[in-house]
Formats: sequence, C-alpha cells, structure tokens
Amino acid sequence: MTAIPDDSLAAPRPAPRNRNVIVFSIAQCASFTGAWGQKTAVGWLTWELTQSPAWVGAVALSDLIAAFWVAPLAGAVADRSNPYRLIWLTQTLTVVNCCVLWFLVAAGLVSPWPLLAWAVADATFQGFNQPVRMMVTGTLAPEGRVSQAIAANSIAVNVARTAGPAIAGLLIVRSGIESVFLFNALSFAVVFAALLHVRRWIDHPPPAVRAARLSGDVLAGFRYIRTEPPIAMLFVLTLSFSLLARPFTELFPALAGGSFGGGPQMLAMLMSAQGLGAFVGASWMLRRQSTPALARTSYAAALGIAAALVVFALAQSALFALPAIAVAGLFHVVCNIAMQSMAQSLSLAAMRGRVLALYTLVFRAAPALGAFVLGWLAEWFDLQTMIGIAAGLFAMIVCAALPAARRIYLGKPASNRQGPPG
Repeated sequence: MTAIPDDSLAAPRPAPRNRNVIVFSIAQCASFTGAWGQKTAVGWLTWELTQSPAWVGAVALSDLIAAFWVAPLAGAVADRSNPYRLIWLTQTLTVVNCCVLWFLVAAGLVSPWPLLAWAVADATFQGFNQPVRMMVTGTLAPEGRVSQAIAANSIAVNVARTAGPAIAGLLIVRSGIESVFLFNALSFAVVFAALLHVRRWIDHPPPAVRAARLSGDVLAGFRYIRTEPPIAMLFVLTLSFSLLARPFTELFPALAGGSFGGGPQMLAMLMSAQGLGAFVGASWMLRRQSTPALARTSYAAALGIAAALVVFALAQSALFALPAIAVAGLFHVVCNIAMQSMAQSLSLAAMRGRVLALYTLVFRAAPALGAFVLGWLAEWFDLQTMIGIAAGLFAMIVCAALPAARRIYLGKPASNRQGPPG
C-alpha cells in the first residue's frame, strides 16, 4: 500500500459546527427510512416465499456471512482512506444493489437462494459503509459532543424505524413489494446532497501515515481491542447484548406471521412500536454524559431490555406485546448509543476505524447468528419463549460482569483515556 501523508501537513480544516450534525442526521433519516422499509419488505418477501422462520433467520444471517470477512478489512480501510471518497463509493454501490433487487422482484426472478445472495452483497456494502459513517458522525461533532451527535443520528434512525415500515406496508399493499426497493434507492439522493454540503469537513486524508501492509493493520486492531481492558470489557457487553437480546428485531416477520397470525400490517406495528420506544430513548441520550456515566447507563439499559423481552415472551396478544416491544426498543437504543459513544471516546484516533468496524461486526453479525439459532429452535419450540430464555441468559451475564465493569470504568478517571475526535 502507498503511504499517505500526515494530515498535519495539510491545510487546517474549519472547526465542526452543530449544523453539520443536523444536516448529516437529516440525510441519514431519509436514507434509513428507505433502508428500514427495504428491511421490512425483504423480511416479508422471505416469509411469503418460504413460510419458514428458519429462512427468515437465514436471510438475517447474511449479515454474519458478510461481516466476518468485511469488518476487519473495513476498519483498516477506513483508517487509511479519505472519508468523503469512501462513504460516497459505498453509498453508490448500495444504490446499485437496491436497483438490482427491484429488477429481480419486478421481473419475477426472485427465489430464496438468489434473495440470500443479494442479502450477502447488501451486507457487504453496508459493512464497508458502517465504520466510515460512524467516523464521519464523530468528525462532524464539535469537541466533547460525540455522544450527542450519536444520539442525534440515532433519533434519525429511529424516526426512520417508525416511518420506514409504515411506508413499506402501504407500498406493498398498493404498489407491490418491488416498489419498496425503488423507494429505498431514491432516498439516497438526500444523502449525496448532504455529503456535498459537509465535504470540506470530511474530504481529507487519514490522520496517520499508513506504510504498513493492510493485513498488519487488521491484526493490530484485534491486538488493541484484546489488550485494552476498557475496550475489551465493552466488547464483552456488546457481544452478549447482540447475540442474546438484540435478535428479536430480525425475527419480527416470523413473530408477525406466526406467533400473532398477522400480515404486513402486524409486522409494521411491531417495527413501529420498537421505533417509537427507540426514539424516546435516543432523545433522552441527547444530554451530555461522562464515560463513567455512559458505562452505568449501558449496563442499566442492558438489564432493562432483558426484562422487557421476558415480559414480551409472556404476552399472549398484541395488546401486551406491543408495549413490551416499545420498552425493549427504548432500552435497546440507549444501550447502543452508550456503547458506541464509549467505543468512539475510549479508542485512540489512529485505531478508531478498526474499533468501530469490529464493534459493527459484533453488532451486526451476532444478532444475525442469534436470529438464525432462535429461528431454527422455533421449528420445535415456541419462538416467543426462546426469545424470553435468551433474554434471561443475557441478564445473568450482565449481572456477573458488573463487578469487573465497576472496577474498570469507575475505578479510573475518564481523563486517563483518549478524548473524542474534534
């Protein structure tokens, strides 16, 4: 690889402004609205083609298939690359992929195996996009406001989580399921406009010289996470959260069509309930929090989502299930924002892309694996019961980890760590 000159030799960039975060968050809201609509449509398309919870879980497993080879490379690539050029490329490839699925469905050429292959390709592009998008969010945030920028972005995600499934349900009923994929492709126009607006803040080379091989950078990222106790402990929580508590969202199609005997409307209601709760949680996270406070928040929210999912597992009707899902959505997004903020603020600037990429690997791949296992078990056992058992196991892991977490995060002052990007 060719060495990239140190950014200190380049002209200084203007200081980030709050308006940049707002513009980027609005663009992400538009894009995520299309993405969540597409996620709803893909899940329902899989259910219609197969009538199998296992196949729904298998399509969700595409994240795992792609992420294991993408995420380690994506972090090293993000640390080596110009953020503006990389995010532009990944978004363009995602749009092309949306158009491919639209054509396949409109032409009647889709079947379970081609749909799974498409999902793997989509997960691959998203895997390269995720760490650089997270880095851009941190770069656009004024100093000391990274967690608030992440919360603003999460609000955008969760507004989209509510609007996207509702729009998808309407489009599926009135225009056919293929129209959802076209809608998603068109939503990226807002993203490209926002990237042009913030280009002066993100169009720059990486901050460090990269003369080493890409494989060496990948291995260095793994070593850094393993040898830094605060980062390693964060990844323990992220892995258990993603594997045992997070997968319920991937199983919404099977829950809507199987456990509750509904259709696209029931699916949209489940996803919208989660999105509403997540919106409330993200709004609460807009306040400033120190690293120790973020650690306390993440563990409290982890226990909260476990309790909400146990209640959901016991619900026999939508009247009780939907409020439980809303509460689970609230604690889910609070825990995610707290963990992601810690990943940004605790990691060294030169390692941040790799830390965020591996965080994304866990956060995307582990739910896919969990959804696959729970969906497979649902061929013999009740799916809601399996979700409740997994949540209970997660609560036990969190309680067991609390003493070590208190020692690592509350025993050291936050000033000992690398601060957030400016």
